[in-house]
Amino acid sequence: MALDLDYKIDEKTYRHSLNGFQTVLHCHHYMTLTTQLAEKLQEFGGPRVLAESAEDAFRPFFDDYVKKHGLPAGEARLQMAKEIYARAGMGHMESTGTADGGEVTMTRSHVDQGWIMKFGKADHSLNYFTCGFISAMFGCAFDKPPRSYQVEETASIVKGDPQSTFSVKAL
Repeated sequence: MALDLDYKIDEKTYRHSLNGFQTVLHCHHYMTLTTQLAEKLQEFGGPRVLAESAEDAFRPFFDDYVKKHGLPAGEARLQMAKEIYARAGMGHMESTGTADGGEVTMTRSHVDQGWIMKFGKADHSLNYFTCGFISAMFGCAFDKPPRSYQVEETASIVKGDPQSTFSVKAL
C-alpha cells in the first residue's frame, strides 16, 4: 500500500505536522529515556501510562486516515498502521489478526535497539510504546474503542531474542 502522507514544517514555529496532526521527531535518546522513566515509575503505572499514551496519540491519526481514504476494516487497516510505524522509523512489523486478537512480530525495533545502544541488553521486555501502538492499530482495524485490546510482549530483541513478538487479545 502506498501511504498518502502530507508532511509539513511551519517555518515560523518549526512545528512538524503529518496529515494535519502535530508530530515530534523521535530519536533513540528520547525513546529510551522515556522508556527508562516508565520503568522507574513502575509503582505508579509508568509502563501502562506510556502504552496508553501511545495508543491515545496514534488512534486519532489512524481513524482520520481510514476516514479520508475509505480503508475497509481488517487487513488493509493493519497494513496502513504497520507502514506508518516503519515510515516513522520505529521498526518493521508483521502481523496476523482478527477482531479477537492476533500476533505481531518485529525484526527491527527502534526502541529495543536504542536501549541496547544506551544501556545494553535488558532482562525483561520493555517496549511499552509499541504495545500501545499495536493496541491502537488493532482497535482501528476492527472498529473497537480504546482499551479494547491487551498487548503483551512475549519475546524481545532487547533481551537478546532474534525478534520481538507481541500477543494481542481482545478484552
